[in-house]
Amino acid sequence: MNGDDLFYDTYLAPMETRMLRTAWRITRDPDRARDALQDAMARVWTQRERVRVHPNPGALVLRITIHATIDGLRRERRRLRAEDSLELAAGRASPQAGPAAAAERNEVRALVLDAVARLPEKQAAAVTLRVLEGQPYEAIAAALGCAEPTARVHVLRGRERLKRLLHVLAPAARRAGGES
Repeated sequence: MNGDDLFYDTYLAPMETRMLRTAWRITRDPDRARDALQDAMARVWTQRERVRVHPNPGALVLRITIHATIDGLRRERRRLRAEDSLELAAGRASPQAGPAAAAERNEVRALVLDAVARLPEKQAAAVTLRVLEGQPYEAIAAALGCAEPTARVHVLRGRERLKRLLHVLAPAARRAGGES
């Protein structure tokens, strides 16, 4: 058994249930808690030497879990605020809009997410980083492991393909909703 297997068996495996419970207590959502657990485990893994030498490794692992969970919730809130502000700026929604407007926003969001999921992996990542998170091209290039001009091409092609996909998906959604 190598050192990494031993680290997992000694520090992560015994704490996994506690980490998941901790994340769930913060998120109150099982899916978000599982996502937070994965983020926390990745963080613990990258800090495994720090965990090994810490006087109370279990407490450190739980603290890392709490921070990873809170960071995930903050990222999600920022993403949703950015989406809402884009909709407000485009004049598609008002903060006082009722349930019908909220339902329409949710339907549009679902269509966009479905279309993004159909993009090639690098294009989907590039479009998500640029449009939803507002990342500069340098950061996108670093995340994708490519040159900045290549990142720009991924964003451009992703947006073009997204436009075509949404053009195809949107009329089908309108017909299904009873509109013509």
